[in-house]
Amino acid sequence: MNLAGQKTFSLLRRLIGNISLVFLSLAGSWLAAELALMAIVPDPIVWRDPQESYVHDSELIQRMTPNQTAYTHSFPVHTNSFGLRDREFSVMPPPGTVRILCLGDSLTFGAGVGSEETYPKQLEALLNSERSGKYEVINAGVSAYDTWQEVDYLKREGLRFKPDLVVIGVYANDIVPRPAKIPHVIDRSGSPRRPGLAGFFSDKWIHLLKRSRLLLLLRARFGSLMNRFSPSPEYRHQTALLNGSADGFVERGWHEVDRSFRDLSALSQKYGFRAVLVIFPMAEQLMNRYPKSSYPAQVKRIAEKYRTPFIDMDPVFERNFRGFGSLFIEWDGHPNAKAYNLTARELARFIQAHSTSFHENHRFAIVGK
Repeated sequence: MNLAGQKTFSLLRRLIGNISLVFLSLAGSWLAAELALMAIVPDPIVWRDPQESYVHDSELIQRMTPNQTAYTHSFPVHTNSFGLRDREFSVMPPPGTVRILCLGDSLTFGAGVGSEETYPKQLEALLNSERSGKYEVINAGVSAYDTWQEVDYLKREGLRFKPDLVVIGVYANDIVPRPAKIPHVIDRSGSPRRPGLAGFFSDKWIHLLKRSRLLLLLRARFGSLMNRFSPSPEYRHQTALLNGSADGFVERGWHEVDRSFRDLSALSQKYGFRAVLVIFPMAEQLMNRYPKSSYPAQVKRIAEKYRTPFIDMDPVFERNFRGFGSLFIEWDGHPNAKAYNLTARELARFIQAHSTSFHENHRFAIVGK
């Protein structure tokens, strides 16, 4: 090798060495940051793939894929032939059984918890252990559903199951109007489409990145900063509800909730079942007080308008709140198994206090709040 070649080789070797040193330094710094954050930052969520899948629905936007085996976070999800996260059951309730149908979004479905930890299944276990007779509680929750979808599902599918009681879980993000046109939000793999750059990465890559405490912390801080200068639609929606401020989208959402509760009341009278709402607070409402918040006050007013009883979980959650992770899943925001146990117990007490002769006529005598 001539002198010029030796110099080129030497420069190339030094360049590769320097680049390697930079990468090793970055990797070491990253590892040191991850180790330091272990002492002060909650553990990341453990993810297993595939997560639950969906199919497009021309009326309801989406529904869960029937007969699937998947995960929510790292907890197994098995759907039956009806596309519900529940065991297989007959269309008609078995003789002597009081059937309860639970409708809702991811809080009813049980995102991030095991099937037996969801509030419908904890309610079923409580009722069957504390009272004579047989109760069947069906989990018909579908992640991302809003109240209008839940009532439309009841009309189209739920009524054929002949429920004695219909429970609807209500959360702040349900206060939205029905879209003028049903959108396609499910991709070819059965996953909800992700907006922005996240849409270019597979679920496995996204879940791998979410194992990093540093990335999760940076993402949370960046999101908080961006919402100060350019609020996301979700942030604007939550802020309008918390502050009770005027917002056209939220107002249309309240009108939609009114229509849904009106339809629910009419269905209840026509088909002879009873209905009750379970109102979940936002975590933010437990960490700070918002005296002008329109949620859940407006939900209660609309429910009273149609004489629909409700259970407000805010006082119960507040009594048991010991920091975010005490009732909510860290890095996620959904209620955890303990929060769902509190919900199931409140529902069980409500049912027991307002029921008469369950197994004589299978109908509830519920006194509205």
